[in-house]
Amino acid sequence: MLRTASRRVNVTFPESLLGELHRYVPSRKRNQVIVAATKDYVRKLKLLMVLKETAGAWDNEDHPELATSEDVDHWLRQVRSQWRDESLWQEDPSA
Repeated sequence: MLRTASRRVNVTFPESLLGELHRYVPSRKRNQVIVAATKDYVRKLKLLMVLKETAGAWDNEDHPELATSEDVDHWLRQVRSQWRDESLWQEDPSA
């Protein structure tokens, strides 16, 4: 497994949370748990940022064919059936 560059930081925890961390997480696993929790939280923040930036990009009036969940299901079935159509994956002999 490749190691990535790491850097030590100073973080202050509320005493009660630090107590729980010490109680439930073995000492050799605490760093791993904190890094994993931070990674997950940052991923969620990035997702929220993308959602905010793209809010309003979809206009229902521009896509009346997808007005209901049934319409969306129908559209998905059409798209997925094209994926399964092997003729789409064969090379064009005239090319």
